[in-house]
Amino acid sequence: MKLISSLFLLLLLLSTVPTYAMEQPAPKNIILLIGDGMGIAQITAGKIVNKHLNLEEFKHLGLLMTHSGNALVTDSAASGTAMATGYKTDNKMIAVSHEGTPLKSIVEYAQEANKAIGLVVTSSITHATPAVFAAHVDNRKSQTLIAEQLSKSGIDVLLGGGWGYFVPNTVKGSFRNDHKNLLDKLAEQTTVIQTEKEFNELDDVDSVVGLFARKALPKADKRKPGLPELTSKAIQILSKNQKGFFLMVEGSQIDWAGHDNNSNDIIKEVIDFDNAIGVALAFAKNNIETLVLVTADHETGGYAIHDGSIIKQQVTDGQFTHSHHTAEMVPVFAYGPGSSDFTGIGDNTKIGKILIAYLKK
Repeated sequence: MKLISSLFLLLLLLSTVPTYAMEQPAPKNIILLIGDGMGIAQITAGKIVNKHLNLEEFKHLGLLMTHSGNALVTDSAASGTAMATGYKTDNKMIAVSHEGTPLKSIVEYAQEANKAIGLVVTSSITHATPAVFAAHVDNRKSQTLIAEQLSKSGIDVLLGGGWGYFVPNTVKGSFRNDHKNLLDKLAEQTTVIQTEKEFNELDDVDSVVGLFARKALPKADKRKPGLPELTSKAIQILSKNQKGFFLMVEGSQIDWAGHDNNSNDIIKEVIDFDNAIGVALAFAKNNIETLVLVTADHETGGYAIHDGSIIKQQVTDGQFTHSHHTAEMVPVFAYGPGSSDFTGIGDNTKIGKILIAYLKK
């Protein structure tokens, strides 16, 4: 009886141990792609118009709840913090608890593991989603402070918009109210570029900061360089590190199209984001130690498809319940080592908890 009781107790204990990151081996490289505001309807619209999505290559899928620490409907700061740290926080807060205590992020764990780090976005690099991976502030609006923390973060690749937050107030277009020139400081540590020409002529570098707009990059059909090209360049640079890398790529403007209730722009942004996913997948297929995750921080607009045509590849009637975020669950797609850890229904903190567990191995 004692033996049976002991075995029962052991089984009970094992059943309560999280299965996160139990698969072997842990991925050497992690690429996390976040479609800001991207729900199931947004993906469906992209597939109708594009016919095929790279997302269809993923065989492990799940769903995530997105509520924040103080609201059913999250913002990008709180949801991003959950994914970057594994902990809930309140809306507007960037990688800090609701008391304001810094929460250690995936990036910080990856740096401790001597991995290369990259953040690639179509918004300003100081926007909420990229900020949660490399800064700690109690309000997402503190973008000049976020810029200062980014400039000291030691991140190898920063690509997106937002140079206005890095230049002194003596420069036309600056958002700063001081004389700090963070771009000059960054140029002492790494290559700094600001134009498409400089991007196309970029030599074989080990790190780069590319800020191609004063604030956000243009919309998908006008972006040069585009998100797929930025993603490809980031992978090319980061993959030189023998210890591996962590890369976060955000399709930032799916969310903005949802706020604008603009179905056509949603579709363009989703397809552009899916093309960046294709770049990540192509790398992972040739580098089997690479985990690729695709998810969203929340859904935006309560978007629904009311009419269109599969044959004509058209969405002719996309409707919205309002112009804000919703509390709908969002999908998560996984490819590569550890993929099965992301199946089923869970919370968005699951992303951070699992990835951090990998990095601590």
